[in-house]
Amino acid sequence: MARQQNSVGSWYGRMNRLWLILAAIVVGVIILAAFMSRRREVPVRAAKAERETITTTIQTNGKIEPISNFEAHAPAPTTVKRILVREGQHVKAGQLLVELDDSGARSQAARAMTQIKAAEADLNAVRNGGTREEVLTNESQLATARTERDAAQRNLQAMRALQQRGAASAGEVTDAENRLKTAQAQVSLLEQKLKSRYSRPEVAKVQAQASEAKAAYSAAQELLQQSNVRTPQDGTVYHLPVRPGQFVGTGDLVVQVADLSKVQLRAFVGACNRDNQ
Repeated sequence: MARQQNSVGSWYGRMNRLWLILAAIVVGVIILAAFMSRRREVPVRAAKAERETITTTIQTNGKIEPISNFEAHAPAPTTVKRILVREGQHVKAGQLLVELDDSGARSQAARAMTQIKAAEADLNAVRNGGTREEVLTNESQLATARTERDAAQRNLQAMRALQQRGAASAGEVTDAENRLKTAQAQVSLLEQKLKSRYSRPEVAKVQAQASEAKAAYSAAQELLQQSNVRTPQDGTVYHLPVRPGQFVGTGDLVVQVADLSKVQLRAFVGACNRDNQ
């Protein structure tokens, strides 16, 4: 029994010494680490500031299109008469590309020209007091009215002379005076008619009709010009969506010509909010 107690006591003694050694080692490591951390220097890197270009890239949808572009549209509903070029063909400024049917435009121009001639005749009549026939008629009537006025004037003088001798009554003199007044009024009316037959509203109406006729003719001429599609610049026919005999409505695209040596990219770049920056 005494031998077993000595063995147990010896084991506990060895374990205590072992724990003390381990504790001493740990404390030593901590002290050494603290000492080394105070003496170790932190490395610092330095560099000279330089200006550079920062490049960022994004992915988006875009469209390549020419910078200098010409496109022609149908000026009115019509049909394609002839096509003188093809897609991909290089063309010169002023070259005829497409011919549209211009029969409707020609009819419109003819009607407008007829309206212009009629309006010019009306304007001439307004300026001269009427047509040539009307002027001659008015001049003849004026001459007759002046003759009647002169006769009425002589008759009144005679009646007044007779009244003084007692050969004419006061009523006869009054009738002679009324006849003279009527004749004078007729002369004044015809003179005014020859001088300015038309009123201001009538003159304004005729002038407006003349202006409308000229505007219609100008529109018809422009329509005729646009029916022959010519390019105003050198370039390449890169879009030709029509064919001979095809019907086109007002504003339909007929042809596009562009200088394809200079193009631009049109892309959509959406703005990001603060959460996505």
